[in-house]
Amino acid sequence: MTTAPSVSTPTVRDDAERRRGIGWFLALAFGASWVPWAIVWAAGYSLDDPVVQLLTAAFVPALAAVVTRRWITREGFADAGMRPRLSAARTSYAIAAVLPIGILAIASALAAATGVWDVAEWQFGRDDLVFVAIALVVPVVAAPIFWGEEFGWTAYLRDRLVPGRPVATTFATGLIWGVWHWPLPWVGYFGAGGSATDAVIAMLLWLPLSVLLEFVIGWLWSRSGSVWPSAILHGGSNLVVAVGLERFVGSGGHASAVTLLMCAAYVPVVVCIVGTSIMRERRKRKAGAAL
Repeated sequence: MTTAPSVSTPTVRDDAERRRGIGWFLALAFGASWVPWAIVWAAGYSLDDPVVQLLTAAFVPALAAVVTRRWITREGFADAGMRPRLSAARTSYAIAAVLPIGILAIASALAAATGVWDVAEWQFGRDDLVFVAIALVVPVVAAPIFWGEEFGWTAYLRDRLVPGRPVATTFATGLIWGVWHWPLPWVGYFGAGGSATDAVIAMLLWLPLSVLLEFVIGWLWSRSGSVWPSAILHGGSNLVVAVGLERFVGSGGHASAVTLLMCAAYVPVVVCIVGTSIMRERRKRKAGAAL
């Protein structure tokens, strides 16, 4: 993987400012999300309600990044990736739109192969046909909502956590992003509705899923220079892969089954991304040594 070229290697002073920005961003992103989620839980509401999702934390990471960039570090938005760059990044947009369908196909095949999904009992209905027909469109339409997370976690945090070390910073960003989700199984979102044990399992599974997804999201961010392909991929993962697995495969009452299938389906994609990136870097070093 390569890092987004807009973030330079920090000097000593820049490094202190970078750490200060990270600290403020994380405090704002976690505090302004977890507190509303606690209020939602105490008031008896559920994050299964899309309106509640939008009113609580959907845009908090983006707002945390804006506050940090504008008033805390005053670094501005030159490297924020806000420009769509539709022409230059058209391949990244195509990948972001199509890849979730491929991930859904892989996960469904794994479910059938492992016996999680009994294909013989499945009946393809009109609603399923509609879902498949709009699978390419929904993530694009929903991208502004998922921008709310990507403008924070990807466009701000990932390149600042471990500068110059793309694999390490991807792991770190994914783990932090996964931990940010931890209250969700307790407040009615994905992984909720079961026992406390089910909620804890769902919390733990957020970690590998977030890390794997961040590898793909970060790769799109690095190759496109725009936050929008990442937002589309994120939307596709939620609205095509997760919803599609719930619709076609079912979870047997356990959301952890869907999460495990998603993780397994993302693994070969991540291996391919990391492998090709390593080979590319090796070719660059060989070419440099030959000069």
